[in-house]
Amino acid sequence: MKLAKIMKMAVTSNGNSNMIKNRTVARTFDDLDAYREFCVEFGHVFDEKDLYKRNTSYGQFERARRGDRVVNNWTEDAAAFVRNTKH
Repeated sequence: MKLAKIMKMAVTSNGNSNMIKNRTVARTFDDLDAYREFCVEFGHVFDEKDLYKRNTSYGQFERARRGDRVVNNWTEDAAAFVRNTKH
């Protein structure tokens, strides 16, 4: 199901797209937004279908939420780039 269709189903009948009727749907979209922000900040691959799957980048996001250390892929990639460009 396309995201736009899901959002259309989730909005209130008065047409206010900022109000979501179902709390579970609202929480899901909030989690999706937070997961996307995490992926951008830490350089992980963002894929909506990985939401709530622990063996994906979402698992790293959950670890970060708990306060555990997570890998920052931007730092890792930069370090690898520097190592590979030195001659």
